[in-house]
Formats: sequence, structure tokens, C-alpha cells
Amino acid sequence: MCFSLQELELYFTDPQQLLSIFTELEEQNLSLIQNSQDIEEALDELRHTLITTCNRMDQEIEQLKQLAATVKSSIAKEEETAADLKLRVHIFSFGEYKADVQDKMLASLNKKVLEVYRRCIGENEANLGTLQMLAVIEKQLDDLLERLERIPSAKIEQAEKAKEKERRIRLREEKKRQQKLLQEERLQRALARAQADIKKKTGRRLVFRSNPPAKKEKQQQTQEQMDEEKQEQLYYFT
Repeated sequence: MCFSLQELELYFTDPQQLLSIFTELEEQNLSLIQNSQDIEEALDELRHTLITTCNRMDQEIEQLKQLAATVKSSIAKEEETAADLKLRVHIFSFGEYKADVQDKMLASLNKKVLEVYRRCIGENEANLGTLQMLAVIEKQLDDLLERLERIPSAKIEQAEKAKEKERRIRLREEKKRQQKLLQEERLQRALARAQADIKKKTGRRLVFRSNPPAKKEKQQQTQEQMDEEKQEQLYYFT
């Protein structure tokens, strides 16, 4: 079945229709571009937040490790002190120490525990006693050890590598400093030797004698002359 061109109807009857459609498509395109930019900005912000969070966690892990090491060292010292005190208490029970001596020892112990408490916890605002401060320190150590166990091993390994790198850098710098000091000392000694007075030699100056004439050469010449004379005699008188 055929249709003539006059029977077909045009989809667009007005040029403004095309402009409207193009305008609508352009607006949609701009909206998509804006959405894409917003999403990209949000991703950048998330990346920045993730990096900041990772760095902060690494710093916290390093601080916790240092604090845990400090607390462990402090506890080891306190255990030694406790063993010493236990021995002294045993001696006190036999009356070998007077009351004033005991008071001095207990005051010294309290001072040491207070120093550890300030380093690990803070100021003793509640005015806790020696045993109470030790209990708080022990609880703080347990909490740190528990938090340390929850840290991923990869993070701990990374922190240990960073710490080892810092230690090597410090050793290298210390070695350079020692070498520089050694060079400066050598330079000072060389300058001191150069500035020292030169001692003048006393006495007569040694003069080397010339070697005596060789007699062998003279004897050799005499022998040659005798040989020539014999040849002449043989030539003229034979």
C-alpha cells in the first residue's frame, strides 16, 4: 500500500520544536556533568578522610606502643622494688629496723610510685595512696595490652619498621657526628704541630767524603799497554 507525500504528516511542524528538544537535552547533559563532578568531589573527600584517619591511627598506635613499653618498664622496676620491700618487711618483722627508718623507706617508695603514676596516668588529684596508685597503673596496663591485641599485625609490623628506620637514622647521624669530631681533633693536632717552634740542629754539619779513585781501571790500562808493546816487538823483530 503506497502513500503520497501529501498524505504523510511531518513530526516537526515548527522549528521551535527542535530548539526546545535540543535545549532539554543540553540541560540534561549539564545536569549529568554536575552530578558527576559532585560525585568526584565526594570521592576526593572520602579519600582525604581515609588518609587522615589512617595517619591518625598510626600515630595513636605508635603512642600506645610507646606507652605500653614505658608501663612495662615501670612495672618491672616496681616488681623489683616490691620484692625488695617484701624482703625488708620480713626483716622488719624481726625488729632489725626502727620505725623512723621504715617511714623513710615507705616515703621513698611512695615517691617512686607517684612518679610512675604521673608519667602513665597524670597528676594525682585524688591524693591516692601508694597501693591505690599501683592498682590504677596495673589497670591502665591491662587496658593498653588489650587494645594492643586488637591492633592488626600488619599495622604493628609497619610501626616496628618505622621505629627501626628511625633508630638506624639516629645511629647514622651519630656516626657522622663522631667522624666529624674525630676530623676536627686531627685538624687541631695538625695545626698545633705546624705552629710549634722548629728546633735548630746544633754541632758541625756532616760532610760526606768523595770515594777514593779506583785502582782496577789503572791496572787494566797498564796491562793493555804491555800487550801493545809485545805486539810491536813481535812485528818489528820477527
